[in-house]
Amino acid sequence: MQRRVSRATLLKGLAGLAVGALSGKLYFDWQRSASQVSCRMLGPSMSRGHALRDGKASKMPDAPTENTAIVIVGGGIAGLSAGWWLKKRGFSDFVLLELEQQVGGNSSAGKNRFSAYPWGAHYVPVANKESEYVLALFEELGVIEGYDAAGNPIYNDLYLCHEPQERLFKDGSFQEGLVPHRGLQPEEKEELDRFFTLIQKLRSATGSDGRPAFAIPIELSSKDEDLIALDRISMAQWLNQNGFRTEPLLWYVNYCCRDDYGSAIEDVSAWAGIHYFAGRRGVAANAEQNSVVTWPEGNGFLVDKLKQQLDGHIKSGALVTAIAARDRRYITTYVESSTGRCLAAKSACVIFSAPRFLATHIVDGYEMTGHHELVYAPWLVANISLNRIPDARGAPLSWDNVDFRSRSLGYVVATHQTISARQGPTVITYYYPLSGENPAAARKRLLSTSADEWSKTIVDDLKRMHPGIAEEILSIDLWPWGHGMIRPSVGFIWGDTRRRMKADYGNVFFAHSDMSGISNFEEAQYQGVEAAKRALAALGAA
Repeated sequence: MQRRVSRATLLKGLAGLAVGALSGKLYFDWQRSASQVSCRMLGPSMSRGHALRDGKASKMPDAPTENTAIVIVGGGIAGLSAGWWLKKRGFSDFVLLELEQQVGGNSSAGKNRFSAYPWGAHYVPVANKESEYVLALFEELGVIEGYDAAGNPIYNDLYLCHEPQERLFKDGSFQEGLVPHRGLQPEEKEELDRFFTLIQKLRSATGSDGRPAFAIPIELSSKDEDLIALDRISMAQWLNQNGFRTEPLLWYVNYCCRDDYGSAIEDVSAWAGIHYFAGRRGVAANAEQNSVVTWPEGNGFLVDKLKQQLDGHIKSGALVTAIAARDRRYITTYVESSTGRCLAAKSACVIFSAPRFLATHIVDGYEMTGHHELVYAPWLVANISLNRIPDARGAPLSWDNVDFRSRSLGYVVATHQTISARQGPTVITYYYPLSGENPAAARKRLLSTSADEWSKTIVDDLKRMHPGIAEEILSIDLWPWGHGMIRPSVGFIWGDTRRRMKADYGNVFFAHSDMSGISNFEEAQYQGVEAAKRALAALGAA
């Protein structure tokens, strides 16, 4: 779910070294004396997606076929970015088809009377210099307001995450930051210092090809063999090989991998695990290197801005069932959810920006060897409306709040960016990755567990940090992500499966963060823009 906030604490350490379909309503209580609380299980349209997977969706259009130059399949960040680039290049002969009623994918958002809030990804770090597409979009949207004399971007202060950013609940009270630092043994402190020193070296390293050792997007990283080899072992193995074995460090690194990849250090490649820490080298004229930009609705802010630019091109509630080549054109068949009609669009090119495992079910004749090897991490996200957040011992309420002993990733405060709304009713967004278990079994548990059971688990978890929180809850909305994000398993980032995923199929151009192996805004945007470039070249319109 692209939740990597703890990297901010990492970079502080480095600086120190330098100096839907399941909707319903249930009621329950948690041994409360007050009235019962509303809980809804929401979520993406899994029933329609499963119908497509199982071959039960119609593939025969029953209405006239419309003509367009490019069809974009999928309205997540990759698809929206493809459309953004086409419009940026003055090209407007395209249509974007999205299964859900709203675009955004893992960056979608909601809103109630207290605040807007994210359903997944909720921030973007200040951009690296090589992240050219991010910088260009941020300039357009006013996220970057200009550049100083040294060429460093000046970010809009309203969008930079306000202080305090992070805190960790450990040993009965909160400490500032997410790296454990209170009550450490000498060997634990030494190990943390040594880890950050090594990460500092890796962050500044370049390969023999002159590229950064770890870049964003990852395709711009060095391909030196000693770096690529890190993809062939797990992060847990790399830590052990380098003598990192104490609990505070292992907890922190494991937290970070669960945070970014929904997976434990045993299930993530060392290259991906290190990239989490060493890949961020963003600079800003008016903010520390550890800063991020965020909004109450998370990356839903960016979704809304991109959607506005694509007004008139988006068809939501459109389940794409087939893409077939006919007479040097492509027929994209889709079911319109509002009417049940099966429609079709004829185009010269298709940009397929839906999750890659769907391609073999949709694109006629396409078979990607190894697609069954793709592993997706399931998540549960909860947005909880509160009268207020109860006080707790230690560091004050922060944007990101984490419990050292929890299986969750804690919560972020939607109203944190709204200074005037920090007191009184608020919404917190709680993240729970089902890591440490078989993904297929975890998906089954995610969807078979009732809203009542999940809500009790969440409230019991939050009670450790805030014993009185149950009495403050007004409602809980749950959102299960069965295929929340692709897992960068050992051997995946620089292996044969991902290499094959990057290959286009005729004039069907693939675009999704799955093709990077890391599910975040920058990678999804990069894949979308690169696919749009290839489509324009195929049309002679580059």
